[in-house]
Amino acid sequence: MIKLGRWRRASAAGAPMLGQLRLLFLLFCLLWSLIGLFGVEHDTDTATRVAAAAAIVVVELCLVWGYRRGNFPRALWLVEAPCVCLVAAASDYGITVGLLYVWINFRALYGNRVDQVLGGLCVMAIMGVGVVFEGLPVSDAVPLTATALIGLIINHTLARGIRARDSAALRERVVAAAGASFAAVTDRGQAAQAAAGAAVALDERISAAVVATIAAGRLRPIGHAGAAGPETLDRTVELAAAGPQHQQALRPGGSARITGADATAFAGLLGLPATDRLHLVPLAARGKVFGMLVVAYDRAPQDDLAPSLSTLADEAALTLDQLLTRSRLNVVVDHSYDALLLCSAQGTIRFANPAAARLLGVPRDALTGRELHSLIHPDDLADTLAPGQKGAQIRRLRGPGTEAWIEFEVFVAYVTEHDGSRSLVLNARDISERQRLELELRHAQKLESVGRLAAGIAHEINTPMQFIGDNVRFLDESFGELLELMAEVRDRLGSADDDLARRMLELDVDFLLEEAPMAIRQTLEGVDRVATIVRAMKAFGHPGTDAKSPADLNEAIRNALIVAANEIRQVADVETDLAELPLVMCHVGDINQTMLNLLVNAAHAIEAAGRGRGRIRVSTRLDGHEVVIEVADTGTGVPPEIADKLFDPFFTTKQVGKGTGQGLSLIRSLIAERHQGSIGFTSEPGAGTVFTVRLPVEARVAPEYTQAQAEVPV
Repeated sequence: MIKLGRWRRASAAGAPMLGQLRLLFLLFCLLWSLIGLFGVEHDTDTATRVAAAAAIVVVELCLVWGYRRGNFPRALWLVEAPCVCLVAAASDYGITVGLLYVWINFRALYGNRVDQVLGGLCVMAIMGVGVVFEGLPVSDAVPLTATALIGLIINHTLARGIRARDSAALRERVVAAAGASFAAVTDRGQAAQAAAGAAVALDERISAAVVATIAAGRLRPIGHAGAAGPETLDRTVELAAAGPQHQQALRPGGSARITGADATAFAGLLGLPATDRLHLVPLAARGKVFGMLVVAYDRAPQDDLAPSLSTLADEAALTLDQLLTRSRLNVVVDHSYDALLLCSAQGTIRFANPAAARLLGVPRDALTGRELHSLIHPDDLADTLAPGQKGAQIRRLRGPGTEAWIEFEVFVAYVTEHDGSRSLVLNARDISERQRLELELRHAQKLESVGRLAAGIAHEINTPMQFIGDNVRFLDESFGELLELMAEVRDRLGSADDDLARRMLELDVDFLLEEAPMAIRQTLEGVDRVATIVRAMKAFGHPGTDAKSPADLNEAIRNALIVAANEIRQVADVETDLAELPLVMCHVGDINQTMLNLLVNAAHAIEAAGRGRGRIRVSTRLDGHEVVIEVADTGTGVPPEIADKLFDPFFTTKQVGKGTGQGLSLIRSLIAERHQGSIGFTSEPGAGTVFTVRLPVEARVAPEYTQAQAEVPV
């Protein structure tokens, strides 16, 4: 069984109406061929009958072949016309002349005006042969010729109209199909490929198409179709190479046609096939041109393709802009430090960004589909999900540990998505670092206040201690002279004055003379000791400056030992081994705070060990370009199971009310962040701990992010 569907082809792909009309006329031709065989004169010899039948077969083969090809080479006129003339002559221009009409009307559906002129000449030639050689009356030939020519003109005009209509319908279908493709793409490369492929499908005369973005006056292809190969994607071309006409394509809604040498040169730069016709159509969004659709023709198009290309370019530009916006949004969401959760109105998590997985300690796949209420502390659930919130609130969410609840700054908003469904967006910001910094700030402010108070007290103590010391020194000097005078008086009087001797015995002058100098010396030692403590307090309480300055670390250690003496004196002896050190660029106030915390912690550890009086050893040494400070104690040591948490904020091993858990965390911040140094420890449980601080002698600059490190490709 013959399947007619495979024969219903248009002469041009995608022109169904014209194709159906051509198929109808082809069937007429086949029918008239059979009639032509019976219309041959009966008295004609066998050779003529065979020749007429052969001519009919040849004509039909040519028509079927041309129909399948979609066009007819002009040389076929020289084959078909003689065959039709032979058939007409064999029937004495009788009924078989109808083959002439269906043949010429069928051929009128193909080709351009040149083909129609050739067809008209063939008709007149066939009729001329009939008049000259077959005795066809002129009165019959003229109306037959006129009828054939009128049919030729009418069918040709009809074919052009149908072809235009089919071409317009084809372009509409192509643009609609492109829109459907744009809806399914997931990245800009796919969208560019779809746009280029749709451009090539608009017309058979388009040989290649390229979609490119524009940056700094240069085209960078991102999609290609047709004769444009993948190598076009590796090129970057100056737009100015297209000639001055390209300016018309740099405004929204415009376009530019490049012809001649400029088109050939520009096509070569883009890697397109050689052509002298290019069409540039802008890709614009929000009033700005960001790209271009470049179309190459292998021959001039019959119709104006500018409207279709502009429509296609507008849809492609809208899709590319939306994909770029989506890509940038994904970059922002994926690199956000805040946890972002999108949930249904019932609280089922639909989307979680990487920060949510990191902060909550749950893989993204495991978060999706989970109920939001399982992550919020029961006491905070109602307030967290209450609608109409005006700002962020501090709420407890489940942290990485199964029993851990961590405070976050949470903001919840109820939104309506594009499909009309209600959703909940939860933004959770980790504020542990902020809380740590706030505590450090409060601690620093407290230390600054204490330091100022200590410095003030030290100043107030220092003033009276100065004149007390001066007066005691005066008494010391004066009493020495008085002793000499007393000795001289006793020698001169001897025992002559009994009353004076009795008085001296009553006053126990010998005891006074012996003990008074010792009391004065002890008083001077006490004054010197108070002065030393005052100097240490003033140095320790000095607020310092924002800039680093050279400092004597050994002196800072001595001052810290003096200030911490009250904590240490009752529980431990102190040993020092302070090597000769160069001046170190540092914030000396930070070093004072570090040493005081380490010494106090050491004293507390020895007291907690309960093994009697312990020992604290402080040593310094120079190691290359670093100064090393070690504080060793004979306290409890650090158990291995908590060693990795020792520097965490709020972690403490002390009793409630005795430790804040901020001491070592503050030390690490001061040493590592403000001085680019390091702090570590070694410990043996039950034997003691050694803390090691390393500081660079010369100031180091904190690392900064460069532009290349900060940039994220889109």
